[in-house]
Amino acid sequence: MKAEGSEKKQVPVEDGLFTWPAEEPRLIGSRCNVCEEVTFPAQKVCPNCTGYNTEELLLSRRGTLYSFTIQRHRPPSPPYKGMDPFVPYGVGEVELPEGVIVTSVLTESNPEALKIGMEMELVMEKFFEDDEGNDVVSFKFRPV
Repeated sequence: MKAEGSEKKQVPVEDGLFTWPAEEPRLIGSRCNVCEEVTFPAQKVCPNCTGYNTEELLLSRRGTLYSFTIQRHRPPSPPYKGMDPFVPYGVGEVELPEGVIVTSVLTESNPEALKIGMEMELVMEKFFEDDEGNDVVSFKFRPV
C-alpha cells in the first residue's frame, strides 16, 4: 500500500525491455556482432548462431503491422495482471526496420481499423497498479 502523501511513480513492467523514463522510449533489443541477427528482447546469446558476441541495440519507434488478432477472452491470471474489467484488445506483430518482428499489445481493438502493412508507432501505457500504488507501464503499438 502506498504511504499517505507519497508521490505516485511510473515503473516499467520489466527492467531492460525499454528505455524508461524517457521522452521517446525505445525498445531494447540486441544485435549479434557475428551474424547480425537482431532480437527483442535483448539476448546475451544469439539464437541464430549461438554466439556470445551480442550488443544492446535501441530499436526504431516505428514499424509496419505484419499480422494481428483480437484477444477476446481474459488470459489466465496469474500471470495476467491487466485492467479490470477485461476488455478485448488487439495483439499484433510489428516488423521494425532493423528486421525484427515484435509481438505486442495494440492500442486498437477494432479489426476494421487495422490493416496489414499499416505504419505503427511505439507508445507506453499503464498496464496495472502495483501493491505500492505505482503505475506499472508497458509498451504497445498504435496506428500512425
